Amino acid sequence: MPASDKWPEMDKELEERIDGLVAALPLHRKKMFGTSSWFLDSNEQMVAGVWGDGIMVRTGQEEAGSLIESGEAESFDPMGGRPMREYVFLNADKIAEDGELVEWVERATGFTSTLPAKKKKARKKK
Repeated sequence: MPASDKWPEMDKELEERIDGLVAALPLHRKKMFGTSSWFLDSNEQMVAGVWGDGIMVRTGQEEAGSLIESGEAESFDPMGGRPMREYVFLNADKIAEDGELVEWVERATGFTSTLPAKKKKARKKK
């Protein structure tokens, strides 16, 4: 995924499509990076997110490297020169079918479920 100075505008139809397809999974949606992302209920770790008309999914560093090397996915590098090594980007062609999209989100959910719970940030008293 080539980096640019401007982050892509989120595809609202894709956001709605993902919401419908993952309704049975233990995920919830939040805004992140100016787009929608889905987090695992059990540990608050990010699983996937809309990026333009494609998605980024968290597969883990080792699998991400393999997927990128094989051409199945692209590097997710939203800031240019600082790829998010546990994530890959899938363009619209790779997730055109609902089954493909669900498979990728389930794959990312499987990896993310192995991660520890996110620590809540302590709030500073004013």
